[in-house]
Amino acid sequence: MIPEERAHLVDLVAGRVPKKRLKHMLRVEKLAVRLARFWGVSEEKASVASLLHDIARDKPESFLLELVRDTDDPLVCEMAETFAPVVLHAPVGALIARRDFGVDDPEILRAIALHTTGAPHMDRLAMIVFLADYCESGRHFVGVDEVRSLLFSSLETAMLRALEQTLLYLRQNCRPIDRHTLDAMTAFSRLAEEDSQRLHQG
Repeated sequence: MIPEERAHLVDLVAGRVPKKRLKHMLRVEKLAVRLARFWGVSEEKASVASLLHDIARDKPESFLLELVRDTDDPLVCEMAETFAPVVLHAPVGALIARRDFGVDDPEILRAIALHTTGAPHMDRLAMIVFLADYCESGRHFVGVDEVRSLLFSSLETAMLRALEQTLLYLRQNCRPIDRHTLDAMTAFSRLAEEDSQRLHQG
């Protein structure tokens, strides 16, 4: 994506989200592009996914539910079955990215759709967008520095720590938990266990 195209996309996004949200999205993009460069992932895809990941974050719940009801997108339909409606902004964001911004790359759309809950099978782009959203420089909460310290050594381990912290926060605050987050936690825990066994066998 040439600078002019990126600038045009930022302008379009700026017309749809509050200034505070735009600043967050730009910080996510900055970290996601760094991670993409390090991990050998398309920087352009990381940029587009980051700039659009929260395009629906400030929409009312009624708007999110209406778009979900009217779609035949299988991933969005699956994610619509949630006990935590706030997570719907992610799959709806993917719908808007495709419908209004012409994004048709399945990796970008999946990264946008999964950036809040995670999922058992995430490619590097999806992990990068999830983690950049979690760790961008404007985030200040207990545990974020631990996840940041893992970003350039193991995306999978960083995902595991981020998911552990997310689930702890949700349980401590009696917040609803989406099953995709639970499934993601199980999958990344299993990966960590397999890695540990391989190290001991070696």
